[in-house]
Amino acid sequence: MTHPIPTSFRLRRRKWTVRRLTSSVSGKHAGLCVPPPPKQIRIYDIANNRGRTAHQQQKTFWHESTHAILMTMNHKLARNEAFVTGFSLLLEELVRTARFEESA
Repeated sequence: MTHPIPTSFRLRRRKWTVRRLTSSVSGKHAGLCVPPPPKQIRIYDIANNRGRTAHQQQKTFWHESTHAILMTMNHKLARNEAFVTGFSLLLEELVRTARFEESA
């Protein structure tokens, strides 16, 4: 089950917007995290001349969100693609598989 991708969220009270776009200028990127104002995550429908599924786009959202969180923290791993990919895959799995009790 894929969860919807939000249109915005906040980190340390600063608003980030999420934009869904057809493709990047180069056509190679699946997504992009743009930290300076406007704080923005871009998710592309097409990367490397191929359409991307909703699940692929959702994984891209979590990947770029991990960059945003680490950049907000000024963390040294913010631009470490191997770490960000590994962490974001686990985060996406946690969110996708989480189950909650119904409140009585």
